[in-house]
Amino acid sequence: AISKFKGIAEEKIFLGNGSDEIIDLCFRVFCNPGIDKAITFTPTYGMYEVSASVNDVLVVKVSLNDSFQIDLNKVKPWFSDKNLKLIFICSPNNPTGNSMNYSDMEYIIARFNGIVTIDEAYIDFSDKPSFIKMVDRYPNLILMQTFSKAFGLAAVRVGMAFSNPAIIQYFN
Repeated sequence: AISKFKGIAEEKIFLGNGSDEIIDLCFRVFCNPGIDKAITFTPTYGMYEVSASVNDVLVVKVSLNDSFQIDLNKVKPWFSDKNLKLIFICSPNNPTGNSMNYSDMEYIIARFNGIVTIDEAYIDFSDKPSFIKMVDRYPNLILMQTFSKAFGLAAVRVGMAFSNPAIIQYFN
């Protein structure tokens, strides 16, 4: 049903115990504790940092600019860090509510040699397009959505990850 509703193949879907499980799995699957790093763009959803701490992964906080957008000049130097394994982008962002610049997000996905997770928990409240169609183009992209917000089913705890089948197998 989710495959039909979202227009994506079943083998590209993972259902988690909320998006928090998916965030945790990103650290468990792709990072080595005490060695690897992840980037977040602050201010943003606090669970990325909580899960990183639980998994002993250093979080590099890159501040959003005055328009609450990603400053590519601040993030590009990190692409060469061999211990940087994850980048989390929340769009629409929590707590600022704005969507990130689509071309900036695609620039990061296309040029970063690691995993980029885009958290679209609030996409149903936005007039901006989802990145779900980009899953087929970028094998390093994980897209998260949830039933908690627009569907009002927070207590059900269903987070969705859309990615290439190899990543979905690791999550399973």
